[in-house]
Amino acid sequence: MSDSRQLISDTGSERATNDSGKIITTQGHTHVIWQDVSREGYFNRVRSHDHTSNTWTEPFTLDQGIDNHARGVMTIDPKGYLHVVLGGHASAVTWRHSLKPHDTSAWSEPQPIGVGTYPIFLCAPDGTLYLTLRGQGKERHQRGVDLYRRPTDGDWQAAHQIVHLAPEYGQAYAGFHNQLAIAADGAMHAIIDFYEGEDEHCRGLHQATCYMCSHDQGTTWQKADGSTVQLPARPEDMDTLAQNAFTRHEQTPPPEIKHGGLVVSSQGQPFFFYLHHSLAPGRLIFATVKDGIIHEQNVSNHLGRMWPDMRAVGCWLTIREDDAIYALVLLTPYPDEWLKGRPVRSMNLRERDDQRLAWLVSADGGQEWTVDSFLEPGEAYNCPSLERPVGDNSIPASRLPQVLYFDGTNEYPGGGEYYAENTTVAEILASGGFTANNVWLI
Repeated sequence: MSDSRQLISDTGSERATNDSGKIITTQGHTHVIWQDVSREGYFNRVRSHDHTSNTWTEPFTLDQGIDNHARGVMTIDPKGYLHVVLGGHASAVTWRHSLKPHDTSAWSEPQPIGVGTYPIFLCAPDGTLYLTLRGQGKERHQRGVDLYRRPTDGDWQAAHQIVHLAPEYGQAYAGFHNQLAIAADGAMHAIIDFYEGEDEHCRGLHQATCYMCSHDQGTTWQKADGSTVQLPARPEDMDTLAQNAFTRHEQTPPPEIKHGGLVVSSQGQPFFFYLHHSLAPGRLIFATVKDGIIHEQNVSNHLGRMWPDMRAVGCWLTIREDDAIYALVLLTPYPDEWLKGRPVRSMNLRERDDQRLAWLVSADGGQEWTVDSFLEPGEAYNCPSLERPVGDNSIPASRLPQVLYFDGTNEYPGGGEYYAENTTVAEILASGGFTANNVWLI
């Protein structure tokens, strides 16, 4: 294990570092946000590292989340002020900003924005803040992806739904994990997953990963060829990268189709990855848009040559100032635990020491790739959050992107697939029925 890693917390929750937007390095400071757990509850915290003095601030508690879904994400504006969105779980989501530039010691009072889950939070070059949430809607069948916008020094505007749940999937669990990236000219690019079912016994029946872009701050959206996307959109309205619908191999399966991140080059060209286990176990596909056309390539072979007995189950994407593309890929043994060539939920709900994190890197826009091992098997690397340009920050060409992760286990308190139905989250935590983990920055 590299001695360059730094311990951020020893009380990280079982989802401590999930989500992008956890790391910001700029102007001689590194800021990180994560979620802790104790008998008193889940707490979203932030702290900063001063590069000159080589010292860390004490953790600042931003809020208390209702469960392990209610995590925080962070961005930074052109004036150096940090902004955080503190997520909910089908509950209120709030916004705070630092009172001083590049400083995490004091924050504004929390301001409610909306209701939802899984925040993605960015700041555009002009200082406009953008937030997406899996919205609740007034009824379950009205869920989708809600886009919020706050102009520089203005107020948060009402939500604008950009993706919606189909009526036939309206009574079952639905997820719409997505990633946004904003180009220097303000163009916004989005990659969005659909995970929908007919009922709780057919979760994930319909899955898809789709792309679209906007040139007017998210008001209207287009496909890669410039044609208009009808809003709120469904996969058939967007550029559909992958899609299928059939009964899955278990009741609550992990996605077989899911995005692996999206970035935009200094010239405004989008690049993105997605996983497609339905085609082949661990199939990882790289794509970009050029001249209005989406070009794709299978990059799994680069990983397979190095580790033929492992397959990709996760991918996170970033880009440096020199436009070098860095994909952080999580590899797990194959065919151990896989079912019919698909990953299963239980793979994600225990402590593992047999997985690997690897870099897949291209310095020329995806024409050629190099592969390098990052973290070797031997301990757990849960929910890696990769440093990304999320606002007025960038990754210099002189170093690797930073990664925040936690060791230990990501199983739910009590050891089940989810929180027990016959008790509250507060009661479970108060009884000590949880495992605290180390949160590491490397």
